[in-house]
Amino acid sequence: MATTHSNDVTDDFKKLYENKENYDAIIIAGKEPYVKEFKVHSLILRARSSYFHSAFSDNWAERDNNDHFILKKPNINAIAFEIILKYLYCGIVDFQSEKDEIILELLIAAGELGVQRLINSVQEFLIKNCYNFLQSNPIKILDLVTYHNTFDNLKNVYLKTFNKNYKDLLRQYPIELFYFIISHEEFNELREVCLKAICEKPESLFNSNKFHSLGKDDVTKFTLENFKTLEKTLHELIQLVRFHQMSGKEFMLEVWPFRHLLHDNLIEETLCSYLVSSDASLYHSFPIRIGNINVKIDSVIINKRTASLLAKWIDKKAIDDKDSKEIKYNFNLLLRGSVDGFSSQAFHQKCDNKGTTIVIAKISDSNKLVGGYNPLDWNDWTRNGQYKNTIDSFIFLLDDLNSPQSAKLGRITNSTYAIYCNNNYGPTFGGGWDLYISNNNNDNISDWQSNVHSYPDIGIPESFTVSDY
Repeated sequence: MATTHSNDVTDDFKKLYENKENYDAIIIAGKEPYVKEFKVHSLILRARSSYFHSAFSDNWAERDNNDHFILKKPNINAIAFEIILKYLYCGIVDFQSEKDEIILELLIAAGELGVQRLINSVQEFLIKNCYNFLQSNPIKILDLVTYHNTFDNLKNVYLKTFNKNYKDLLRQYPIELFYFIISHEEFNELREVCLKAICEKPESLFNSNKFHSLGKDDVTKFTLENFKTLEKTLHELIQLVRFHQMSGKEFMLEVWPFRHLLHDNLIEETLCSYLVSSDASLYHSFPIRIGNINVKIDSVIINKRTASLLAKWIDKKAIDDKDSKEIKYNFNLLLRGSVDGFSSQAFHQKCDNKGTTIVIAKISDSNKLVGGYNPLDWNDWTRNGQYKNTIDSFIFLLDDLNSPQSAKLGRITNSTYAIYCNNNYGPTFGGGWDLYISNNNNDNISDWQSNVHSYPDIGIPESFTVSDY
C-alpha cells in the first residue's frame, strides 16, 4: 500500500507561497486605503481554480515589462484574498481566527473566483454559527444571502433563523433592520409583524442615536394618490409646523420635495417670507415659537449659558458648535431642594410623570455643578425598583459655572442600566450607582454618592454634599 505524505507537500507549497521564488504573476487586490500586491505562481492558481485558469490565459491577462501576468481585483477585499491564496497553496483556512466581517467578505470573494470547496466550507461555518453572525452583523449577512442567488442553502437557514429571532434582533438594531426590512421584498411577510413589534416598544426606535439616519422614501416615485394618502395622515401635524421660521435652504431641501402636501397659500406665504424677511405668518393662526427668542431659566443654580450647554449635550453637539447658539428647549422647574426638600418622597411627588428631566446639583462650598439627563421618566411601577434602558442619557461635572470649557460629560456606556427608578430613591443614574442621593428620607440633608459603573469616570467625587439641586 502506498504511503501518503500530504503534510510534506503542504509544507513545501507554503514555503513557495512565502518566499515567492520564481513568481510569474502579480495580483493587486482591494481598494484604497487598503490595497495589497501579491506575487504568485500562475501555474499553481490555474491548477486550483477554473477562474484563474482563464484569467492567466494570453487572451485575458495583461503583462508588465518583466513578462509577469498582471491581474487587478479592486472589488475583492485584500485580507479575504490573502486567505484564499493560502487556501489555494496549502488547503488550509482557520475561520476561528478571523473577524466576522472578513469571513463574509471571504464568501463573496470565493464565490467570484469560483473556489467551490472553499465556498462550501465557509457556508458550513456560517450555518453552524448562524445566530452569532445575525447578532453581530445582521444587515451584512442578510444583504449577502438575499443578493447572491448562489447561496440558496445559506439563505434558507438565515431567513428561517431571522424569522424566529426577529424581536431580539430588532431590539438590538431597530433602525438598521427596520429600514432593511421595508426595503427588501423578501421580507414582505415579516414587514407587518416587525412594524407591530416596533409599535409595541416604539422607544427602541426613537431612543436610537441613529433615528435621524432612517432613510427617506424616494418621493420622485410618488403618485398623486400617494401624496393624498400621506397628506391625510399628516394633516394635523402640518398645521403645527412654523415653515416661515426655517431657513430658505432647509425649506428647499427638506420640505420642497413634499410641497404637494401643503396648501398653495402656505407655500406662497413661506416663499414670500424669504424675500421680504418677515417672521409674521398670516396663514398660521398661532404665533412663532418663542423658545429660541426669550428662554426663562427659573433656577438659582444655572444661567442661560449653562442651559445652552445642556441643550447642546442633549442634541449631541460639541460645546463650541456655532450652529447651536440658541436654546430651543423650555426649562421648567419641577423641584428645588432648598424649598421642596431633598427626600425621595419629595422628588417623586414633584418629578414623576413629567417625562424628560435634567438633574442639576451644586456641590457645597464650591462652584462645581454635577448632574444628569434622563430622556425617559422617573416612574416606578414595581415594588423593588427597575432599570430603564436608553442610549441618550448622560451625567456631567462642571468645575466652574462660568466656564463651559471646564465641563466633563459622561454618556451612557451600558444602556441596560442607564436609569434606576425606585420610589425609595431620589434621582439615580447607572447600575453602580454612578450618581445618586444616598440619604433617601431626610428633607434637610443631601448626601450624594458616585460609583463608576455604567457611565465613564468623569471625576465626580465618591461622596459629597450639595447645597441645592
